Amino acid sequence: MAGTKANPKGKGPGGGKSAAGKGAAPRKASAKAPRKNASGKKESPAARRRLWWLWLLPLVLVAAGAWLGFQYLAEYPARIDRLEAEIARLAEFEPRIAEMERLRAEDAASLASEAQDARRAAERVRDALEARLSAAEGNLEAIGSQSAGQRIAWRLDAADRLLALADHLNRFARDHNGAALAVREALELLGQVGDPRYGDLRAQLEEQARVLAGIPARDIESVLVRLGALLSRSERLEPVARPASTGRAAAEELPEGGWDRALASTRRALRSLIAVRRSDGGAGTLLTETDTQTLKRLLSAELHLARLAYIQGDLQAYTAALVAARGRLARLYSPGDADVVDTLADIDALLELGQARETPDIAASLQRLRALRSD
Repeated sequence: MAGTKANPKGKGPGGGKSAAGKGAAPRKASAKAPRKNASGKKESPAARRRLWWLWLLPLVLVAAGAWLGFQYLAEYPARIDRLEAEIARLAEFEPRIAEMERLRAEDAASLASEAQDARRAAERVRDALEARLSAAEGNLEAIGSQSAGQRIAWRLDAADRLLALADHLNRFARDHNGAALAVREALELLGQVGDPRYGDLRAQLEEQARVLAGIPARDIESVLVRLGALLSRSERLEPVARPASTGRAAAEELPEGGWDRALASTRRALRSLIAVRRSDGGAGTLLTETDTQTLKRLLSAELHLARLAYIQGDLQAYTAALVAARGRLARLYSPGDADVVDTLADIDALLELGQARETPDIAASLQRLRALRSD
């Protein structure tokens, strides 16, 4: 036993590797094999069969590109046809464009000619203005060289014409504001004269201008509106059947003598035997439809006449027309009708607007100016 020695680990008898050691090498090899498969260097046939469809992707892309190219080529003739049609349509506008170019050239030539004519006309006007300016300067020099007495005479002549205009505006046109303005202009000219003889006249004219300026202007629009309302109301009024008597008839004058006097006396005696009394059953209608329409037209005509007269400033005709219309209403229409009463009241108010106002006597001032000048 002492001479025997246990075999070292991994070695067999005789100093070599043991059988167990030889059998360990295949195990190492079998342990490394799965690692090579995991690295992907070698794939199994089953894996290659699962990925076979990847080879179809290039074919699909090539087929799609070929189909798109075919579609583009198929639309190419239609696109060419559209382009040719567009070119043909544009070619139709070439004559119009040429015509427009021709018209533009003609307009440009016409405008150039008109501009040249306008320039020549402006030059002629400028020359004429220069000539008139030279003449005006000469007249001013001539006026400056005139004597002071002649300049005073011109101012007095102008004041005379202004006062005559003011008198016309005051009496006939009823334009009191315009008359006041004309009187003030005459006052300014008399002040430039500087003659003390016209002092009292100037004070009188100043008072007249103040009075004229204080007179209110005629309210034409208001009067026209009120007259229009009266016209509308008068169309609805109806005349009464039996007009009211205006008073006892004047006694008939008898002839001086002879058969004429006898016959007239007999007729008057017979008329005195006839008495007219009110009937209990009422009187019949005395006015026909034609009479009623005629009376309405007459009343409307009188109101229209008053309207026109007030517009023209003829207050006398305006008042006369309203007085006639009022008398017709009071005589031929029922006084108990409320519309008739209102119409009469409106006419009375309009008559007050037509009353002439107290205005200064500019004609007397004009005569005084002429008397002072003649002294």
